[in-house]
Amino acid sequence: MRVLLDTHILLWSLLEPARLAPSQREMLESTEHEVFFSAANIWEIAIKRALNRPDFDAEPEVVRAAGLATGFHELPITGSHAATVRHLPDHHRA
Repeated sequence: MRVLLDTHILLWSLLEPARLAPSQREMLESTEHEVFFSAANIWEIAIKRALNRPDFDAEPEVVRAAGLATGFHELPITGSHAATVRHLPDHHRA
């Protein structure tokens, strides 16, 4: 199965794995699954870090490198993906 990580799950899996449920950790560690993160995750971390959000205290470059080193795959975002952002609900724009 392919799994696309939410930003918090990406951060927790790399920096605070104890925050994940055992079943989540097992899924992320299983070789049966392809785990992905995207540039949007790194972008969100960079923006929220710049806003001094305490739950985003990791450097975006470090998170990206750690994700790749862990064996996660980076999912590229294209212009057509970016164009659909305007259709997201307002709570995704903050």
